[in-house]
Amino acid sequence: MKKVILTTMLASLTLAGTAFASVPGIDTAAGQGEIGYSHYNLKSSVDVLGDMGKLKNNNFQAAYGLSDKLAITGDYLNSESQTFYSPAYGYFNDMNLNSTEIGLQYKLNKNVAVSVGNVKSELKASNDSVSTSEIFAGVAYKGAIADKVDSYASYIRSENVQDWKAGLTYGLASNITLDAGYRSFENDDLGIKAKGMGFGANYKF
Repeated sequence: MKKVILTTMLASLTLAGTAFASVPGIDTAAGQGEIGYSHYNLKSSVDVLGDMGKLKNNNFQAAYGLSDKLAITGDYLNSESQTFYSPAYGYFNDMNLNSTEIGLQYKLNKNVAVSVGNVKSELKASNDSVSTSEIFAGVAYKGAIADKVDSYASYIRSENVQDWKAGLTYGLASNITLDAGYRSFENDDLGIKAKGMGFGANYKF
């Protein structure tokens, strides 16, 4: 039974950073790289378990331009280990999520890109683990709204997940940006909902 519950919890945690990076790397040129870090606090709930509270996650992102239009992207998530108690199923000790996403992004114009890739995630708890792997597709937007300030938004759809993000970035320098944004996630099949704010920094080289 705990394997079934772990699978459900894995789907809820996957939203915390296994799709797009927090800021879409739309403006990555050929031979150019970009790395980023994001911290998320997402209020999450699962129908079978109830309120899971806010989940803290460290998220690392990277992108490399294969050409001026095509880039390879990567995303790694590592959540803090914690103990979760379910009145129905008891304690889950040292719960931890590791997730890796690799994709290809194609720039349609200077503001819009589409992507496709694979996301693999693993959840460990109580000396047990479950993992999932599936194909995703998505679209992203990024555009200037003021001097040094850009807006961004992205939407991802896979077999089980709908996930959208929107936010603002501020350019500290030509190759360094700070960002803050909002994320909303739903999985209708598993009864999962999550939403909250995040912040991060990005460096281009």
